[in-house]
Amino acid sequence: MSSKIFKISAVAATVAASFAANAALYNVYKYDDSSAVQTYGVAISPVTDSGQTNCFSDTCDQQTSAIAYEGKRYQEGFQYRDESPFLVNFGFDYIDSGDNIYDNFRSYCYNYLGYTDSICENWANSQYTNGYANEVGGDIDNSRAYLENTSVAGDGNVIVNSINAAGKPVGNYQTNSRRNTAYADSDTFTDGDRSRAWAQYDDGSNVYTVGSVSTQNGTGADYTSKAAIWKDGVVNELAWDSAAVRDRVMPQGSARDIAQVSNKFYAVGYNSDVEERLRASVFSSSDGSTWTSTFVSGFDGGDRDLDNYLNSTLTAVSENGVGVGTYKLRDVVSNGAYSNGLFYVSDVANPTAKVFSGDIFFTGANGLIGGINKYDEVVGSVDFETHREVDGQPRAQRAFITQLTSKAQAPLQGKGWYLDNLTYGSNALASNNDYRIIQAGDINDAGVIAATAYYCEGGYASDAIDASCSGSSKLVAVKLVPVTDPSITERPVETSTVERSGGTLGFFALTLLGLLGFRRK
Repeated sequence: MSSKIFKISAVAATVAASFAANAALYNVYKYDDSSAVQTYGVAISPVTDSGQTNCFSDTCDQQTSAIAYEGKRYQEGFQYRDESPFLVNFGFDYIDSGDNIYDNFRSYCYNYLGYTDSICENWANSQYTNGYANEVGGDIDNSRAYLENTSVAGDGNVIVNSINAAGKPVGNYQTNSRRNTAYADSDTFTDGDRSRAWAQYDDGSNVYTVGSVSTQNGTGADYTSKAAIWKDGVVNELAWDSAAVRDRVMPQGSARDIAQVSNKFYAVGYNSDVEERLRASVFSSSDGSTWTSTFVSGFDGGDRDLDNYLNSTLTAVSENGVGVGTYKLRDVVSNGAYSNGLFYVSDVANPTAKVFSGDIFFTGANGLIGGINKYDEVVGSVDFETHREVDGQPRAQRAFITQLTSKAQAPLQGKGWYLDNLTYGSNALASNNDYRIIQAGDINDAGVIAATAYYCEGGYASDAIDASCSGSSKLVAVKLVPVTDPSITERPVETSTVERSGGTLGFFALTLLGLLGFRRK
């Protein structure tokens, strides 16, 4: 492709020059696993009683909060975090033993992503042939996790979903005989045939760990799962809502975050209904021992009929009772895509879904939720491009931050932003232009963010948000630390009308779909 395509236009250059005095919100710091092909920022340590509470007014630095990150050698195929492949109630059918697993991966791409034949073939090659097939062959040393620069213990394929109040990692790892074993710090939870831990909450009297427990269905490849809440290490598996195993359709459930709101406990995740559909759910309890499951409404009428969804799940909840999550369409093309969209509920006590909209959140945009803090500031990733995906190619994505209530302490002006627009300014590190932030994995109450960026050694060709990298580039974990006295000046945009599929952003899209497309953190 001609290098002219990536040159900043005269208009964009003029716009950039007009911002002689501009200011950023964040400085960017890199973390990388040198033994990995790609590294991802997945969690940030919570604010302690003695720590900074607002890095936009208090002076913070790279050591203010600890980041958890993961290095990957190849793509997972069947995500280590998920209960069922692709979060589908018949997902195990896709990975059953035999010579047709590649075809099954390709079929999933055709049916639920909708890309062209050649792209789906490439997707299946990267996800299965060069990815999941390694695990099937006995290689469980793909994912290594780190807390700041210290390795997180675990036999193999270690992942971190969150960092608890004590500053310790929470997640799961793999052994030769067990695909998922939940852990929190040095404690392990070996209930069922598989287990996963997503988050912990300590109310001062008891420690609650939320996740899931899976049970093998007979002697075959299939597993069912139930949302699980461990109270001081004792598991409580939460029942499905009238669901049951049906042929190779396996009911699933998972609890992915927990908070105490108005003296009541709320865990969020998903559960299975009488049709074995995977539906976003809230699990509530007054005493932490007896739990009630409630489906999120709003996915049950007109174009939003439940049968139009492959799944929906709440992935995080704030102490204000605001929950955030994603849904995956399967039978409805929304603005050219089988969208993996973003939604939120403003009150987990009465959960009704509202889709993200306005600003950078266009109809039919794909996205991922990273996390939410007590100021209802949300981070994640969302489509940066708008072209049609069905019978086309995946869109590039960028990391975002937005506010859902007026509680925000970050100066976001009441709207959503690409994080790249918040790392640009004369008050920021010069090295900030070495990065384009493509996925945000977590945010704490001080405003520090764990994220993933494309790192261009030596810096991008210009300050433009979609500038090219003329040197070597790599996906790395990054920590975004707020600066004091911040303000926002958006980066210029390359304004030439070009097809990006052969350039930097098109590769961003394929990379995200390969390794981040079906995960929260």
